[in-house]
Amino acid sequence: MSLKDSSSRSRIIEVARNKFMSSGYKATSTRMIAKEVGITQPNLYYHFKNKESLYLGVLDEIGGEVYTDLLAIVENDQLDLTGKLLQMSYYLQDNQDMDIYTMMQDMQADISIESRRILYQIFQESYKRPFVLLFDDYEKQLKHQLTGEKIATYFFVTLAPYISSKHTISKTIALEEMIDLFLHGII
Repeated sequence: MSLKDSSSRSRIIEVARNKFMSSGYKATSTRMIAKEVGITQPNLYYHFKNKESLYLGVLDEIGGEVYTDLLAIVENDQLDLTGKLLQMSYYLQDNQDMDIYTMMQDMQADISIESRRILYQIFQESYKRPFVLLFDDYEKQLKHQLTGEKIATYFFVTLAPYISSKHTISKTIALEEMIDLFLHGII
């Protein structure tokens, strides 16, 4: 790929990311993206075969950034388990381009089964894996029948309302309190 092609592709991803994250998959058209980038629709299709592949490209890029940032928190030796969970949760809350519920709704309604599988893999590797690694690091402190994978799954179910703009639970129960309850229970 030439430097010009690489630059055009990067600009397409940047504009598409803004559009998809602010308006959602369904409300965003490749025509809108091409117009804002300053290219023709056929030129956009030179880089991405269709809107769905562009959406996957955007979410893959976001996923890579999320993984790198979350992994840096996991590897921070200055924080304990509670501190890491809190920092990772705040990161997802503060740096989430898109409401995860909207993304899930888009995935269920508007994209192919194969693309849903790819998005699930992106979520597993980029968002969930750092949490699995974190819980695996603290394996000796956890209940013996629980794996890092299982705990990360439970944690995401609990965390989801805190990283969604459509839910107001974060106004009712502070994130710190939720993490404390998650880690230590009520007894």
